[in-house]
Amino acid sequence: MPIKHCKICFKLLKSDSLYEIYNDDSCVCEQCQNKLAPHFQKFRIGGVDGVAIYRYDDNIKSLLYQLKGCCDIELSPIFFNRFKNELKTMYKGYVVVPAPSYVVEDSNREFNHVIEIFKFLNLPIYHIVNKITPFKQAEHSKRRRVEIIDHLQVTSLSEINNKKVLIVDDVMTTGSTLKAMISLLSKGRPKIMKILVMAKRELK
Repeated sequence: MPIKHCKICFKLLKSDSLYEIYNDDSCVCEQCQNKLAPHFQKFRIGGVDGVAIYRYDDNIKSLLYQLKGCCDIELSPIFFNRFKNELKTMYKGYVVVPAPSYVVEDSNREFNHVIEIFKFLNLPIYHIVNKITPFKQAEHSKRRRVEIIDHLQVTSLSEINNKKVLIVDDVMTTGSTLKAMISLLSKGRPKIMKILVMAKRELK
């Protein structure tokens, strides 16, 4: 049996522990898993139903920075591994449209973190929404964030005609990006659209 280590704390995963016996495909130890507290919050935005798995707390923020900012691609499966089978069943038959990153950022990182996070779904990925300028949501006020639609470009809308579309993103804050994507993708006349985000930030 190959030796496995926790992808967060690098502690050896013991195959004889009760946790490991019932989670033989686990990529994190029991202690780190307990810190990943799922929330499963339902929401509706732009007429589309969505689900956020986690609250955007300090732990999620730190792990996401390690994945994106430090290019630690090994962290990508940790967020959904525990309930990946349930989500794969829930979204069976959908095609995935990921929220876009600026192409230069993906090139520097050498991977798209959103695609890596949701790769576990094993669904077709349609790269039809692109960010054509480096417009960073975090650097702008809530009022200016709605301008994100001016920085997005959609192509090959015919590919989603009469298909079940799942829009995915890492973090939802104001929902401006998701609203823009819904507006653009609806022109392709999909059969239905749903949203799945890894974490949702609670605004005061």
